[in-house]
Amino acid sequence: MPPPDLDTVVLADLLARAGRGESSARDELLSRAQNRLERLASKMLRDYPSVRRWEDTADVLQEALVRLVRALGAVTPTTTREFFGLSAEQIRRCLLDLARHYHGPLGLGRNHHSSDSKPAAELVEQRDADPGDLEHWTRLHVAVERLPAEEREVFMLVFYHGWTQPRIAELLGVDERTVRRRWRAAGRILHDALGGSAPEPGE
Repeated sequence: MPPPDLDTVVLADLLARAGRGESSARDELLSRAQNRLERLASKMLRDYPSVRRWEDTADVLQEALVRLVRALGAVTPTTTREFFGLSAEQIRRCLLDLARHYHGPLGLGRNHHSSDSKPAAELVEQRDADPGDLEHWTRLHVAVERLPAEEREVFMLVFYHGWTQPRIAELLGVDERTVRRRWRAAGRILHDALGGSAPEPGE
């Protein structure tokens, strides 16, 4: 079931009206979807400790919404599925750009020192999760963009949106076996693309 802030029927109507060029429909679409997009941005930000030190969810969401508005000027999603896929793509690209900004050669994160004299980049990259470093995460999220369309959609719904496989199967109109196959295929591709440093896909 959709979250209480989101009426799928209303959202589909807004998408159709926005596709006809109604700017008011686009604005209402973004307003109604904002709570869900904020939750998505918060979840994705947790995977970027190197950005989370400097930016909060509101900052990321604001930048992602600016990008989403620009994207909607070039392409018009026709379904809620396409809309949230496009939204997740803008959030991911925003996070990647922020990671590069803060931890590039002249980035604040690379050059700032905290009170215990350790570089901030070293501090924020000391994490228990695997994989743990900025370079790996950057490569992972770039590799996600290069997945085949069907595998990318399933991976994004699981990894970024936190959907279960039965819910994905219902959304896509396929059986759970197909979802599992696409999920495993995405995992194998990413595992190979990262030189074996990504975990093998599970169920």
